[in-house]
Amino acid sequence: MALALRDLTRPGDRRAAALLRLRRPAGLFQPFGTTGVDRYPAIFGRLREALQPHPATHGDVPLRLLSFGCSTGEEVFTLRTYFPTATITGIDISAPRIAVARREVPARQQKTTRFVVAASAAGELPDSYDAVLAMAVFRHGDLADGPARIGAGLSFDRFETAVSQLAVRVRPGGYFAIRHANFRFADTAIADGFDAIMWDESITPHYDRSGLRLRHVATEPCLFRRRYDPDIASRPDDPVVG
Repeated sequence: MALALRDLTRPGDRRAAALLRLRRPAGLFQPFGTTGVDRYPAIFGRLREALQPHPATHGDVPLRLLSFGCSTGEEVFTLRTYFPTATITGIDISAPRIAVARREVPARQQKTTRFVVAASAAGELPDSYDAVLAMAVFRHGDLADGPARIGAGLSFDRFETAVSQLAVRVRPGGYFAIRHANFRFADTAIADGFDAIMWDESITPHYDRSGLRLRHVATEPCLFRRRYDPDIASRPDDPVVG
């Protein structure tokens, strides 16, 4: 508490993180907004390969992307370099961070870039995005050393509720990217409607549904494709990336 109060006087993201630690708004998983430009080039590149070959799917309608937990917007601006004509939405729980992101949007991109202050994706329409990304959102720095049991502040139920809200915003045939989460998307019920198409090294400690540390997890799925039907991996006429 004392550290959070001290950080209220600090500039930039330290103050934003302190406000979240003190207020503890519903939907908060971690207070820190650590971010950077192009942190996931392999995933973004694979996503571009997966989405760009399908112009017939959209006609003249631009791709729609959602960056959840976008912090001050670096991920949104990075996605813009991969998808220049896409309509991109960034959501973050921190109003100060979203204010920073909005100030950085170039005038020519105002109509295709949207930043929203929210703790969840509940305000977005179902099946409305070609890709949804949640990168380093569902985690907490206190778990970096991998304690045997997760703390009371996080739970699998909270994680499943949040990622399920995100997953239903992905259109059938669209993509869900998730990285550096303390729980596994594959353990959720809604993951049954998705196929993993990309894996990466597992760095963040993982926990099971009961909150116990999972050992010896070398790799993890980081990019999933939503099925057209929960019982069918893909339509015969639609190529699968993988």
